[in-house]
Amino acid sequence: MICDICGKNGAWIPRVTRTYGRGRSAFLIEGVPVIGCPHCGGSYLTADTLKEIERIRMHWRQLASDRSVPVARFRGAA
Repeated sequence: MICDICGKNGAWIPRVTRTYGRGRSAFLIEGVPVIGCPHCGGSYLTADTLKEIERIRMHWRQLASDRSVPVARFRGAA
């Protein structure tokens, strides 16, 4: 895949989990495709991915399933 930032071939698409919202309205979206480039170090979301994220954000209460998630706090040096 060609990177839209630097134009070099070799970009990859890992799927990540992203957090949206705060407090009681916080939720996760799993499997978000993020394009990453090993040449320039850039990462970005496509327009189609952003549209789908926005759709999920608008209707997350209907789309989300409740799951218990363990949470750890980072306490290392800043």
